[in-house]
Amino acid sequence: MKLYLYGIIDSSDQITDSIYGLEGSGVYNIPFRDMGAVVSQISQPIKDVTEGAVLKHEAVVEELMANFTVLPVRFGTIIDGRDSLLSVMQSYYKDFKDNLARLHNKFEFGIKVIWPADKVKANIIKVLKKDEQKVQGSDNSLSRRFIKEKFEEYKIDKEFEAKADRFIKVMDIFFSRFAAEKKLEKLKTENLLLDAVYLVEKDKQNDFREAFEYIKSGSPGLKYLFSGPWPAYNFVILSQKSGLLTDSEQTVLFDNVTQCQALVGAGSI
Repeated sequence: MKLYLYGIIDSSDQITDSIYGLEGSGVYNIPFRDMGAVVSQISQPIKDVTEGAVLKHEAVVEELMANFTVLPVRFGTIIDGRDSLLSVMQSYYKDFKDNLARLHNKFEFGIKVIWPADKVKANIIKVLKKDEQKVQGSDNSLSRRFIKEKFEEYKIDKEFEAKADRFIKVMDIFFSRFAAEKKLEKLKTENLLLDAVYLVEKDKQNDFREAFEYIKSGSPGLKYLFSGPWPAYNFVILSQKSGLLTDSEQTVLFDNVTQCQALVGAGSI
C-alpha cells in the first residue's frame, strides 16, 4: 500500500485527533527521531486534480497547523511505502530540522495588487507628449520617426516600471515591519502590479492585517487580494541533494500548492 504524504511535523508523537484524508483514510504520523511524516494510505495514483481532493489535502494540513509546525508537502505526493519514506526522512533530516525551527509559529500570507495598467500608461504618455512639444525638432525623416517611436516606447516602459517600483516600495515598507521573510514578484502581468508572500509570526498576524487594511484604504484606485494564514509553502528551503529523489521530485516536493489557493479565490484575478 502506498502512502500519501501531507507534510512533515515537529513531533514524533502519534496524532490523537481523528483526521481523515484522501479516500477517507485515517491520517497518522510516522515518527523519525524528533519529527514525523504525516500520511494516509492510498490505493491508487492521483490522475486528476479535483477540487475535492485538493481541498481535502489543504484541510488536513490546516488541522495539523493547530497543534504542530508543518512543512506542507505539495498536493499529490505519494511515497512507495514506509521504508522509502524513512529513507527520505533520513536523507533530508537536517533540511527538515532547520526548516521546522525557522518556521515555528509562523504563517504565510499572500497579497496580490492589481492596478489599471492602461490608465497608468495613458497618464505616462500624456506627460511625455507635453515634454515632447517643448523640444520639437525640424528633422521629420522616416528613419528619424522610427527611432523616435522606438525611443518613446522605451521611455514609456521604463517609466511604467519605475512607477511600479515606487508603489511597491511604499507598500512593502508597511508589510515588512511585521514579516520575518518575504518574496515579491513585480509585474507578472501588466495589470498584476505585485504578487507577494510574507512569512509572519503568529503574534504579529493582527498587526500585519491592520497594515494591509491601512494600505488598502489609502489606495482606492487599486484592487487588493489578501489570503492567509497559510502553511509556509513558499518558505521551505530544501537544499540537500540525494539519489533518493530525482531532480524534478526534489523541485516539487515542497512546491507551492497553488491549486489550494486558487480554489478558494486567493490565486485568481
